Amino acid sequence: MTIENLMLQIALIVAAARTCGALLRWLGQSEVIGEMLGGILIGPSLLGIVDHGRLLHWFFPHGSMPFLDMLSQLGVMFFMFTVGLELDLGKLRGKGRAVVATGLTSLFGPLIVGVILSVGLLSHPSVTGTIHSKLAFVAMLATALGLSAFPVLAKRIRDRALHKTPLGTFTLASAAVLDLTGWCVLALTYDLAKTRLDGSHTSLWMTGLLGLKTAVLAAAYVVVMMFFVRRFLWRFQAHFQVRGYLSRDLLALAIFSLFISALVASSLGINPVFGAFMMGLIFPSDELFVTRVTASVEDLTLLVLLPIFFASVGLHINIAEIHTAGAWKLWLSLVGILFAAKFFFSFLPARIMALGWKDAGTFGLLLNTHGVVELVVLNLAFQLHAISERTMTLAVFALLAVTLVSSIITSLVEIPTRRSAIRRGIESAQADGNSLAETHILVCLSQPTTAVSLVRAAARLLAGQPGRLTLLQLISPSASLTVTAQEKKTQDAGDIAQREAQEAGVPASVLALPTLRIARDIALVARHHHADWIVLGSHRGILDPSALGGVVDHVLKRAKANVAILVAKNPKPIEHVLVPYLGEAQDAGALLAAYRISRSPKVQITILHVVSPSRRGSDQPLGVAAMVEKYLPNVDGGNQIRMQVIESDRPVDVVLEKSREFDLMILGLSPLWKLRHNLLGAAQTSVAQLAGCSLLIVRAAENSGISR
Repeated sequence: MTIENLMLQIALIVAAARTCGALLRWLGQSEVIGEMLGGILIGPSLLGIVDHGRLLHWFFPHGSMPFLDMLSQLGVMFFMFTVGLELDLGKLRGKGRAVVATGLTSLFGPLIVGVILSVGLLSHPSVTGTIHSKLAFVAMLATALGLSAFPVLAKRIRDRALHKTPLGTFTLASAAVLDLTGWCVLALTYDLAKTRLDGSHTSLWMTGLLGLKTAVLAAAYVVVMMFFVRRFLWRFQAHFQVRGYLSRDLLALAIFSLFISALVASSLGINPVFGAFMMGLIFPSDELFVTRVTASVEDLTLLVLLPIFFASVGLHINIAEIHTAGAWKLWLSLVGILFAAKFFFSFLPARIMALGWKDAGTFGLLLNTHGVVELVVLNLAFQLHAISERTMTLAVFALLAVTLVSSIITSLVEIPTRRSAIRRGIESAQADGNSLAETHILVCLSQPTTAVSLVRAAARLLAGQPGRLTLLQLISPSASLTVTAQEKKTQDAGDIAQREAQEAGVPASVLALPTLRIARDIALVARHHHADWIVLGSHRGILDPSALGGVVDHVLKRAKANVAILVAKNPKPIEHVLVPYLGEAQDAGALLAAYRISRSPKVQITILHVVSPSRRGSDQPLGVAAMVEKYLPNVDGGNQIRMQVIESDRPVDVVLEKSREFDLMILGLSPLWKLRHNLLGAAQTSVAQLAGCSLLIVRAAENSGISR
């Protein structure tokens, strides 16, 4: 095994994980399911059938597995550390008996069903293979079949914009109880299986005593971690708050603590993965601190180390093991029973104690989520030789199928819910007094750093006239399994925007929807809400030669309303506005926006017309006076709007120089401003990049007039 071979393996693993993950995300499913499938496909299930397995053995020669297994264990430890970080025990206080009872029932009900299924599988030796200990087989397999994957579940809830709803909060709290209890159960069943397999000739009575000994040690370990070690970890958060950032020394100490906890757990006979989870669990739960630590650890973990774990599992799985009709019938039965058991034992207590019929049904579907946690358990069982490769293959494919079925059903259920949400938004707007004759502006939010600027620009477009804002949050599924800093930003943007709208005295409502096609859904919501204007931000204009592209470009093509793209550079209030005028058709949007903003008090509009000396006295393309009079009928009629004419052969340079004197510059979509990137020629320098103030780039809708 050479370093070159290891690098080739990791490159293949990362490529397979990202490709399959992106495909599943495109299909509207959880990306981690695709990454798990990617790990399986590069094993015997797909790569093994190419050229009679020669390609598989070329990528993964004999003797290379120990290296991948060690890296995969590191990945699982880091991953479970971040899961523990995200599991805030403080949020479980005061949640009531319903959350605890539902969480425990959702675990132990399917766990009992898992025991029954495992015992039933013992009568199928063609599937189970050689069994070294029936007790170890039942204990480990039942644990894997009874658990739910809390990280994947949390990701599904956030992707569907349910995290701020009562249903989402209840589901996350119940899943947290399930997850914490499940890991304690795993620690006991792992010890029981390990004890039984290490001493296969030991009597059941002696095995019980040895298992009880380790259980007592595990309980003592948990108590020491929760009530003693935890008291010293406040220094991490205090150090972070004093400095205001996460230093490398602090992160190194956190990782050091992770490994020490895993090492202590291993010395007590507990799997080190549980030790890593416990260290994350007892870390300070300050939201900002947790976000920074998680963001620092999870990129390498999710992009490299965790896919290596999926691949190490996939190399032990071969779908060809399920080759008979009887095996496929057994697999189908297993999928049906697992789905029904988890749904029933989740739905029933939720319906009785807390939720209505529909929400309880959605709760049961969400709890039918399996993923990394179950693979960890099955991999541990395989390493202990508690289950065979064939059993592992059957269980893994059954759990993945259950998750996919649950996700697909949930998506189908959400289609009418999603449409009704848009309709409710329209009805809410009309109930608040908004009529079709009023101006309706759709503000598309993405980050809190631009939320204030977007609302201010939209408020200026309203200019105190009758109308309202709809603050649209389209939540797109991401690769992360935990709450990353970026997801946190998306969640906060709506709150910040709504507060800014209240301070400005502008009626506003928040509409949050999950999406896979951002531009399409922006245009769809705008059409359903009869929006006159769409205001969205461009985060590419400052760092990229092109201010337009991606989502913005697609919105411009799809939307029928006036579209204003804000490139925010400063948080200053909008009082002095510059409108460069070229005399082109594209100026219509800029002049239209300028007219609306001019109706705001304390706002001064300057129409800058740059004339080439060589064209002095000649007619401009559309007639300066006619076009300005059409969109700005009160030019020179007061102090708010004034015209300025400058002679120059370099209009772009003049505009850039003048922009430093203003708070906002409004541009039409003219090629002269070089807003688009020239893909076939030399890279252009964008006006959006060089301007000395914020920009509002406007595309007017067809048949636009000053009433719009």
